Amino acid sequence: MTTERARRITIAAGDDVDEFLFDQGLTDGLPVVPPTPARVERMLAETRRDPLEEMAVLPPNLAPLTVEKVAINAVMAGCKPEYFPTVLAGVEAIADERFGLHGVGATTMGGSPVLIVNGPVRERIGVNCAQNALGQGHRANATIGRAVRLVVRNVAGHRPGGTERATIGWPGKYTMCFGEWEERAPTWRPLHVERGFDPGDSVITAVTQSGGPSQLIDESSRTAKALAGSIGLKVRGQQHPRKPSWGEVVVVVSPEHYDTLAADGWSKDDLRRRIQEVGRRPLRDLLESDQLGGFPRLWLDQFPPFLPPLPIRDEAGTLLPDAMDILIPKFADDAMIHIVVAGGGAGKFTSIFDPLAGISSVSKKIEEPV
Repeated sequence: MTTERARRITIAAGDDVDEFLFDQGLTDGLPVVPPTPARVERMLAETRRDPLEEMAVLPPNLAPLTVEKVAINAVMAGCKPEYFPTVLAGVEAIADERFGLHGVGATTMGGSPVLIVNGPVRERIGVNCAQNALGQGHRANATIGRAVRLVVRNVAGHRPGGTERATIGWPGKYTMCFGEWEERAPTWRPLHVERGFDPGDSVITAVTQSGGPSQLIDESSRTAKALAGSIGLKVRGQQHPRKPSWGEVVVVVSPEHYDTLAADGWSKDDLRRRIQEVGRRPLRDLLESDQLGGFPRLWLDQFPPFLPPLPIRDEAGTLLPDAMDILIPKFADDAMIHIVVAGGGAGKFTSIFDPLAGISSVSKKIEEPV
């Protein structure tokens, strides 16, 4: 399906382009690169797709998203043309109905996509997987994530104070994109392979998170079980330490922490199981009280859909005597825990983002270069 080309705006020679774009509400608060026709055409030259191809209709504006509109926002974000196929795939991921874009923006929890890049494209375009992977200083990381966020703002219409209702927000609403350092963790399956892609595929995965990352410092654990236990305790505290999580979580393991886990033969699945093991607590320890918040008592009558049904009542609806001893997991399914290796070679740290309720992660294959 095709639509019309984006309209062109002529700005008088004496006007400040940056100030004009600020005044039109087309920036994220930082200066942008003016999307001149020549710059947009250079971006479009990196894909075989028709500029007029309608990729999706994005809520809440219900605006048609074209390849050309993505190119315009990629220019504004500061992307190099060779980044464009990765940006396109990232936008396709957040436009997927499973991602729930409208809910991501409308929630007061402050949702925003964390973008994780796998495969050969990382080296080809310079996506940082190593030192300071989640930080500043790498153009691909900074601008790919920013381009996706600008599409969300300028095409979908997510604007703070309007349909975007984050109470506090977090820096990931500017950008959050990094690569998994697959080569540094040879005994672990990369994220995209876990999700059904071939090892040689280039893939971007969008996982909505609501804050973070929060860093675990564990420089003393010498066994996989001990270290994974520390990670599990940290994950248990995300959102609320006395409530189950109803969203997926991204756990970024540093190379040195990977070494400790791999030395004992642990896989990503082993780490997931240990996180869940440590996160389980008897219902009695989680119930809210006058002194501590926690598991709402109303959930005893009707469990929310993100929790597996718990056998706490008999057929007559009476609370069973041992109901308070039932172990409640942090996550309904181990698959809700996404584990990647990234970061510098020195430092025994693991970083964990904050989940967002009820949103599914989506992975998209990145188009090979023209």
